[in-house]
Amino acid sequence: MKKYFLKYVSITTSLLMIGLLSCEDKEWGEDYDIKWPVSEILSISTNSAQIEDVITITGTNLDKVQSISVGTANCEILEEGHTPNQLSFKLPRRVESGMVTSRNVYKRSYTYESILTISYPSILVTGWPTEIVAGQTFTIDGENVDLITRVFIEDHEIVVRPGTNQESITISTAGVPLTIGETATIRIVGLGEIEGASEVSGVMILEPTDIFNAVAPIILWDFEDGNPIIEDAGNAPDVAERNYGGLTAPRGDNYFSVLANQTGGWTNFIYITREGPIDLSDFHDPHITFLVNTNGKRGYVNPFMTQGGDQRDNHLHNGTANERMPYGDNYLIETDGWEWRSYPVSKLFPDFNATGVFDEVRMRFTSGNVGNSGDPEDFEIHIDQIMITDGLQLPVVKVFDFEDGAPAWDANTLAEGGVIKTDAPTGGGSSYYHLSFVSEGSWDWKGAIEYSQSIDLSGTIDPHVSLLVNTNGNRAFMQFETHQNDVKWGGGPPGIYEFTTDGWEVMTFRLTDFLGNWGGSGTASEFDPKGVMDYFKIGFSTGNVDGGTYEINIDDVYISDGAMW
Repeated sequence: MKKYFLKYVSITTSLLMIGLLSCEDKEWGEDYDIKWPVSEILSISTNSAQIEDVITITGTNLDKVQSISVGTANCEILEEGHTPNQLSFKLPRRVESGMVTSRNVYKRSYTYESILTISYPSILVTGWPTEIVAGQTFTIDGENVDLITRVFIEDHEIVVRPGTNQESITISTAGVPLTIGETATIRIVGLGEIEGASEVSGVMILEPTDIFNAVAPIILWDFEDGNPIIEDAGNAPDVAERNYGGLTAPRGDNYFSVLANQTGGWTNFIYITREGPIDLSDFHDPHITFLVNTNGKRGYVNPFMTQGGDQRDNHLHNGTANERMPYGDNYLIETDGWEWRSYPVSKLFPDFNATGVFDEVRMRFTSGNVGNSGDPEDFEIHIDQIMITDGLQLPVVKVFDFEDGAPAWDANTLAEGGVIKTDAPTGGGSSYYHLSFVSEGSWDWKGAIEYSQSIDLSGTIDPHVSLLVNTNGNRAFMQFETHQNDVKWGGGPPGIYEFTTDGWEVMTFRLTDFLGNWGGSGTASEFDPKGVMDYFKIGFSTGNVDGGTYEINIDDVYISDGAMW
């Protein structure tokens, strides 16, 4: 019986292989003699609808439907009331009139014969740009501006990708031929009617600059919610887990470790993947940025990015680094503690649109040049806060990290200053600075902490103060003070007179946006962003916190060149 069974399997397998060969390159469910069922639409609840309306269809085999589209726009299928004979779906905001098509698990499609006519709310622009920096982005603000589909700068058309913000859209002028020093007319086209003006004239075209208002980063991995999804790359490392070795996490409470004993060069260990879409259209100069620590040994990781289905990878070395910060990486990284790395997407992936949409980002842990000199060596790398930042992450001076205790308190109306805390979650490292008291009135300068060394800004382009802040749901405020050219300069975060956070947040402020003349014997009318600051103080003022609990926790205070996250 056993031999008979084996022969039967062998014959069946042979016949199956012949069948498979004869069906080569055919998608499952298509072009077969088997008549896979169609999910037929028999009726639709309406022939006209507004965006975001719910539409109900009846038909057959609707429980097998995987997608519903109107024209080319995919719609959200609603779970409630979904049966073999009935299905409801919600229209997206960016949808045009068209036929309704169902596509089911058998890859069979059915299109209803009637057109579904879509109507839209009107678009009202309340904020036009007055100037544009060539090659960079600008915004258009208003109501229902996400329904704008095209923007024209003179005769140059820019297609607007669908977004989720109904009150503001960002337009990139990368690749658009604009004439510096001249004015241009901007015109919009959208779905539905435009209420009020559809164009604005006299928009000045400015020369590109290295100074821009950076958008907040996209965090790819911070490892706070567990281990990332790991994919084997060929050779399993000895360690691939969070927080190996008991190092102090540089941000939050967790980091990710990969170690391999006595490895040779170019041994691939694992991948971690962040699926998209990852939209960088608001970015000016995207960089892949992360914190890394090889703990005195050597390790390596290299990025992969996918755009339009095309996957590429590249490596970390001076040729792909930002010219302003060549780290000396050479297909390997070596550090004795936590350091930043920040590589421009445009140099890593020159064939891609750096400010476009990416399908995914992967990081491959590979030995690279570690152990590539002939003798095997131990591979070790710890990594944290992998993100895409808008610009180079470039610390200039670490003002405070509070790892060595509290700075001296320069008292004014509060005799005792803050204390060092180590309670989780910390901002960066193991310690942070905590100050709390009951406010007795607004705009009361309680005291300050001072970095007393001079800070030379001559090599910077766009100096900022950047720090981590947490008020634990309470209210707080702070101001900054420095001295330059016999003038005291000071101010608070621009346009902010109190703030509240429910956890750690990064705050980053351009120095020239808030430092004003606070007196002195000097004659300078403006702070010099290329000069020398004689000292730097953080002043704890109540601002608009006129009563109740004032609480502020700060950590990792830097003077940075550009925004730092």
